[in-house]
Amino acid sequence: MRRWSIGCALLTLVGCAPPACSDAADRRLLAEVKLVAEDDGPLAEAASRRLVREGRAAIAPLETGLYFFSAEAQGRRRIIKTLAAIGDPEARPILAHLAERDPDPDVRAAAAAGLGALTPSR
Repeated sequence: MRRWSIGCALLTLVGCAPPACSDAADRRLLAEVKLVAEDDGPLAEAASRRLVREGRAAIAPLETGLYFFSAEAQGRRRIIKTLAAIGDPEARPILAHLAERDPDPDVRAAAAAGLGALTPSR
């Protein structure tokens, strides 16, 4: 009986999982981040706009993209620009880390500017 109850509870949770938590949504966001990190043309710009529309849900995938895709300095600057455009204070620690520790001075400057563009933390 206990196994049945646990199984029903798990099925209920899985059935009620929000779409933003699905593997398909995660893969879609990471595909957008890959474009931002690795492309430098209109595809990257369009992907950045789509990520900005996703808002807070795009912050973790963007942070992952900094390291997972081994983004070059230009790609990291595009990720920073996207994080700043989202405007959520949740991006503050990511930008602060990059502003202090990124090896590229232009990336550090972009991250510092991005920090200034965020709304203050609550």
